Amino acid sequence: MGIFDKLSKPNVEKMEAKKDVKGLMKALTYEDRDVRKAAAHALGEIGDAQAVEGLKQALKHKDWDLRWYAAEALEKIASKKS
Repeated sequence: MGIFDKLSKPNVEKMEAKKDVKGLMKALTYEDRDVRKAAAHALGEIGDAQAVEGLKQALKHKDWDLRWYAAEALEKIASKKS
C-alpha cells in the first residue's frame, strides 16, 4: 500500500454517523482488513434493510475474512430484532 492509499483511506466512523450505507458497502471491498471489519461492524450497527442486503452479498465474497465480518454483522442485526 502506497502513501496515497493511506491518505484516501475511507473514514468509516464518518460514514456510520451519516448512515452512508452505500459508502460503507464500498468500504467493505477496501484492501485494508481493518477498514473492511469496521465497515461491516458499522453496517451491523445501522441494521436497515439496505445494510442487510449488502451484508448478504458480502457473504459471497472471495475473501473469507470479509464473509466472517459480514456474518458477525448480520448476527448483530438479528439479535437486535429479537
